[in-house]
Amino acid sequence: MSIADIAAAYVAERRSVGLKFDKEERALRRIVALHGEMGCAPDELPRELVDAWCELRPGESEANRLARVSQIRCLAEWMVRMGYAAHVAPRGQGWSRRGSYEPHIFTGDELASLFSAADRLAGDDPCCQRAQASLVLRLLYSTGMRCGEACGLAKGDVDLGANVLTVRHAKNDKDRLVPVHRSVAGRMRDFEAAAAIAHPQYGSHDRFWSLPEGRPLTVRYVYGFFRDALWEAGISHGGRGKGPRVHDLRFTFACHRLRRWVAEGADVNALMPVLAAYMGHADTRCTEYYLRLTAELYPGMVEQVERECGWVVPS
Repeated sequence: MSIADIAAAYVAERRSVGLKFDKEERALRRIVALHGEMGCAPDELPRELVDAWCELRPGESEANRLARVSQIRCLAEWMVRMGYAAHVAPRGQGWSRRGSYEPHIFTGDELASLFSAADRLAGDDPCCQRAQASLVLRLLYSTGMRCGEACGLAKGDVDLGANVLTVRHAKNDKDRLVPVHRSVAGRMRDFEAAAAIAHPQYGSHDRFWSLPEGRPLTVRYVYGFFRDALWEAGISHGGRGKGPRVHDLRFTFACHRLRRWVAEGADVNALMPVLAAYMGHADTRCTEYYLRLTAELYPGMVEQVERECGWVVPS
């Protein structure tokens, strides 16, 4: 088989298990093109090609390079499994998928300061753009949702009678139900009622969050508002690539949930798949990262975590 046929078979297998795989398919087309330019054997993925693909390109971020490393590594692992010759990029230092960023886990005091600052910045109009962004920040922490999932909610996905949100076609093309705390649900009901009165256009489109003219609330706007709220709250930002990031509210949710389970004496091992499903993870590996991070932040918990889940947090 040619490398193009091999890549097509790999894409077909990944899509057969429910993955969109569009972004990865585009990367594979570039790998196939590079394969032809380098004159490699048709059914091989040599080290020379892998090394060339994994090099940092001019103007490229390290995070983007690491994503490319992951793409070609997954292809190589699949080829080896299918009996083809392929060099698998190592997973040692410098190849970590997560890079060097250390998530910022907010303390209770920091969260109180952040949300108070966000409310001050929101002003008196309960349905203005800044008020919506302020409420989205509370939603992200209280549910662990991704920012894109929260901003993309349709009105039909928001059931404020049952206090449940439906997240559709999220990462890994998965749908899931997300319960909402009654206090946050109450604020969302207040926003919806105010928007229906103040902005007649609100009833003419299907977005839950939106500007008066119907344009959607964007992730980019929420992040800019988040930075303003950090400054107002006196929480230091380390600059580009340092954080805190909006996504760290999701990390904080997971770590605080795990900390509470451990404090309650719950069986963390048994609850890991529950948390993975709740947060929309494909499996428990990402959730296990939260457990390791939690143990590092709260060293007094390590002994108890090891008793419950020692295979995740090594001694």
